[in-house]
Amino acid sequence: MMKTVNFGAALLSLLLSGCISTYHAWDGTKGYKEERLDERQYRVSYVAEQATRWSWLDDYLERRCQELAGSEVAQVTDINHETSTVTAMSSAAVGAPVIAGGKDFGGVMMPATSASHEVVFKLKKAEGHCSF
Repeated sequence: MMKTVNFGAALLSLLLSGCISTYHAWDGTKGYKEERLDERQYRVSYVAEQATRWSWLDDYLERRCQELAGSEVAQVTDINHETSTVTAMSSAAVGAPVIAGGKDFGGVMMPATSASHEVVFKLKKAEGHCSF
């Protein structure tokens, strides 16, 4: 018996898997960060892809705050939301390797070339005050 797969659902799942943020430390572009204000207070923030829900970002702030507080009760207040666009340069292979002069005539393999291009990231940032 052959199983059938809903191709549309599988494709949508694959596409969305790269669009939603998972909880992680700052990697230079996304993730959580904190700034210590005093012994029991931090400013915490979380940056993620635009498709991430604000409620998830708020939950990430609360999670990070509780991690910082350890066994103490923690609270995040004064949460602010903002969006931003970040542009970065990247390069991609253009074309395919080609044998110039043909194989039979001692041709030379010409590699694919690369071209620089801009990549635009649309990001969301939630930031709040963590106390415990």
